[in-house]
Amino acid sequence: MPNAKRVNIQDASPKRLLIEWANAQDAWVRAMVAEIILTRKPLSDREAQRTFEVFLAEKGISGETQPNIPLLEIGDNEESVDETFEIFSLDQIRGVNALAEGTTVEFDPGLTILFGQNGSGKTGYARIIKRAAAVRTAEAILSNAHALGPQPDPTARIKYKLDGQEHEVIWKNEAGIAPFTRISVFDSPAVNLHVDNDLNYVFTPAELALFSYTSQGIRQLQERIAARANELRPGANPLVAQFTRGTTVYPVIEGLGPTTDISDLDGLVAGLGDDPETRRDTLQEEVNALRGGALDALIATAKQKITDYQRIQRLAQVTAGFDASAYNTARESLLRAEAERRRAREELFRPDELAGPPDDEWQRFVAAGESYRRHLDLHDYPAEGDRCIYCRQSLSPQALELVQRYRTFLDESLERQVTDARSAVDRLALRLAGIDTGTISEYLAPLLIGEASPTWTRQADALVKDAIQVATITASRAPCDIEDLGARASVLLGTISADLESAREASDDLARQSDNRAASLAAKQRELSELTDRINLRRNLSATKTYVLNAKMAARLDQLSRHISSNELRQLTEQSKLASEDLVNKSFEQLFAEECEALRAPKVALEFQGRSGKAERRKVVARHRPSEILSEGEQKVLAIADFLAESRMRGTKAPIVFDDPVTSLDYRRLEEVSQRINRLAEAHQVIVFTHNIMFASSLIALRQKKKLRSKFYEVRDSEESKGIIAPDVEPRLDGPADIAKRINATIQNAKGADATLQDALVERGYDLLRAWCESFVEQELLSNVTQRYRANIMMTKLGDINLDRFAETATAVNAVFDKACRCMGGHSHPQEQLNVRPTLQDLSEDWSKLQKVRTDYLAK
Repeated sequence: MPNAKRVNIQDASPKRLLIEWANAQDAWVRAMVAEIILTRKPLSDREAQRTFEVFLAEKGISGETQPNIPLLEIGDNEESVDETFEIFSLDQIRGVNALAEGTTVEFDPGLTILFGQNGSGKTGYARIIKRAAAVRTAEAILSNAHALGPQPDPTARIKYKLDGQEHEVIWKNEAGIAPFTRISVFDSPAVNLHVDNDLNYVFTPAELALFSYTSQGIRQLQERIAARANELRPGANPLVAQFTRGTTVYPVIEGLGPTTDISDLDGLVAGLGDDPETRRDTLQEEVNALRGGALDALIATAKQKITDYQRIQRLAQVTAGFDASAYNTARESLLRAEAERRRAREELFRPDELAGPPDDEWQRFVAAGESYRRHLDLHDYPAEGDRCIYCRQSLSPQALELVQRYRTFLDESLERQVTDARSAVDRLALRLAGIDTGTISEYLAPLLIGEASPTWTRQADALVKDAIQVATITASRAPCDIEDLGARASVLLGTISADLESAREASDDLARQSDNRAASLAAKQRELSELTDRINLRRNLSATKTYVLNAKMAARLDQLSRHISSNELRQLTEQSKLASEDLVNKSFEQLFAEECEALRAPKVALEFQGRSGKAERRKVVARHRPSEILSEGEQKVLAIADFLAESRMRGTKAPIVFDDPVTSLDYRRLEEVSQRINRLAEAHQVIVFTHNIMFASSLIALRQKKKLRSKFYEVRDSEESKGIIAPDVEPRLDGPADIAKRINATIQNAKGADATLQDALVERGYDLLRAWCESFVEQELLSNVTQRYRANIMMTKLGDINLDRFAETATAVNAVFDKACRCMGGHSHPQEQLNVRPTLQDLSEDWSKLQKVRTDYLAK
C-alpha cells in the first residue's frame, strides 16, 4: 500500500485500524473516513453530500473529474475536537409530580446547583432529565398524587445546544430521546449498580465510535442514492423541529420542498434589524413576569371569603325568623294545656283504681297502650269478652270499664290541645341544623383581634353564641329570655348581605384581572414565538436554502438506489470487532484507576467478563462483593469513580448529573468530591441536585476561587406546589449593586407596559427587592461576618459593622423586606389585603428608600 503507514496490530488503536481499512478502499471511503476522524461525529448532511458527489465522480456517473483523495495518515499526538452537547433550559412543565407550573430552570454551561430541603421538589426536575436520558436508574414519573380530579400527562420543553446550535424538544414522558441519551446521571440507586452489579458499557468510547460513524456514513450514502427524494419531502424535514407551530414561519418551513420560493425565505427575515435578540430578551422577561401566580392565590382567598360570608348570612337569615315572644306565648299555652289535662285525669280516675298516682309516667304508659292498640288495628277494643292486649288475660267487667275510660280520656279534646300546643312550641323553636356554627366561630376569631376588622364581626360573634344558646333552650322547651335575637339578626343580615356583595364584586374583579393577564400572556407568547422563529430562520437561512435546492434535484437520483456494494460494510465490521474486544476494557481500567486515586477510593480488583465473551465488568475485594466489605461512604466514592470512568469513555462533552452524591460521606471526602466535580465542570456541563448546604457551599467556593460563575437555585415548596425556583441570585457573586441593575431594569420596563403586564412586573420587582435586602444585610450591613452557604464566621470583619446606624438601618430594611414578602407571588396574603395591590409608584418609592438607607449606612 504505497504511502500508507502499516499498523502493527499489537500497537493498534481504533483510529489506526480504521485508517488502515480506509486506505484499502475507494476514494469516496477515504473522503468519508477523513471527515469522521476530523470531527469525531457522524457525517453532517453537508459532508454526506460531499461523499455522495465523490462517489458519483469516482464511478463515472456525474461526469465530473476523477477525484484525487490521498491516502490517510495519522500522527502519534493527533487530537480531535469533541462534540459539545449541553442543556440550555427546562420549562413548560406539566403533570410531573407536584412541580409548580410556569417554572423555568436555566442551566449554566459549567456548573448548575439546585439546592433544596427533602421534599421541596428538586428531584422532580432530576427525574425529567433521567427519563429523557433513559439512564439505568430512571424512575417512572407520576402526576400529583394528592390532587383531585384527572391530571395532565407529564410534559416539558427542553432547550439544548449541540455544537453551539440551539434546539428544543417537547418531552412527553418518553424514555430515551436523542441526544439526551448521552447524559450521565449519578444518584442513590446508581451506587449499588456501580459497586456490586456486573455492568456492560453504556457509552461507546469515542475512537471506537468512529467505526459506528463510518458504518452510518455508508448507510447514509446508500440511502442518499436510493431514496433521497423521499428524505427531502416535508415529512423528513430536519429543520421543522426548530420552529414553533402557529407562527408565520412554521408553515413555510413545514412545506419546504422543490416548489419553495427562495425569496419567501428572505422576506421572512427582512426587517429584523441588527439586534433582535435584545427585543427577544425583553419579551421573555415580560412573559416570565406574566406567568406569576399571585392572582391565583388571591382569587382562592376571595372565594373562601365569600363562602365564610354566606355561612354568616345563612345564620342571620334563620335567626331573623325567630320570634322569642311568640315562642314564650306558645310555651305558656302548652303549660296551661298540660295543667288542664292533669286536672281532668285526676278527676276521671280515683287513686284506688290505679296502681300508682295518675302522673306523667302513667300518662305515657296509657298513651303507649293506645298506640299499641292502633298498631294492632283493634278499632272496637275493648269489648265484652276481650283479653288484655299485653298479658292476654280476660278482662273483668271492672277492668273493661277502666280501659274504656282510658280510651275516653285519650280521645278528649284536652289531649289534642296538649298535642297541638306542643307542636306549636316545637315549630317556633330555633333550629340551626345545617349551619356550621363552629366554622363561623373559627372564621370570626382572628377578625375579632384585628383593629381593622369589619364592624359587624362582634355583632356576628355575639349572634352565634346567643343563637346556639337559644337553640339549646328551645330544644328543651325551656323559657327564652333573649328577646332581641331576631331583631339583631335582621340588622346583621342587612350588613353582611352588603359586604357579601362587595366580596363578590372583588372576586369578580380579580377574575377579570386573571383573564386579562392570561390574554396578555398569550399575546406576548405569540409575539415571542414569532420573533424567535424569525431569528432562528435567519440563523439557519443558508442550510434552509441548501435544503430547497437539494429537493429540486431529487427526481434525478432514483436510478442510483442499488449501486453500493456491501463489501465495505463486511470488512468494516471485522475491523470493529478487532478494535473493541480488548481496547475498550483497557481504556476503562486506566480511567477507573485515575478516578479512584482522585477520590481516594478503596482499592478493588477489576474483572472484565468481556475477555470471556461478555461485554461486562465486575469489582471484587478479596473474592467478595465490595458491599460486603466496604463502608457506606467507601461504597459511595467507589461508585462515583466507576461512574466517572464510564462517563469519560464516551469521549464527547455531554451533561453529567449528580443527584445528592455526598450522602454518607464525611467532611474530608465531601471536599474531595467537590474538588473532582469542579474539575469536571471545567470540561463538561455539570448539574448537581443536593440538600447538603455544606456541599453546595464547597462547590460555589471552589468556582469562586477560579473566578468562574455558576448558577445556583434554591428550590422551595408551598402547601400546594413543589419545585418553586427562587430568584436566580447566586450567593456571594450577586451583590446589592448587581441586583440593583435588575431592579432598575424591571422598573423601567414596567413604566411603558399596559396595566396587566405592569402588575406582573411590579410583583417581579418585589421578588428582586427581597433578594436585594438579603444580599445587603449579609454583605454590607453585617460586613460578611456570616454568610449564607458558608461554614465559617469571619471574626475579623466585626469591626467593619457601623454600630451607630445599625439599628436604624436594620429597622428600615426590615420594613421593606416584610412588605416584599407580602407582595411577591410565593407568599400568602391576608384577606383584608386581597384588593390592595402594590403599584409601580409603591415599588419605586420602596426602592428609593432602600437606596437611601444603603447610601446613609455606607457613608458612616
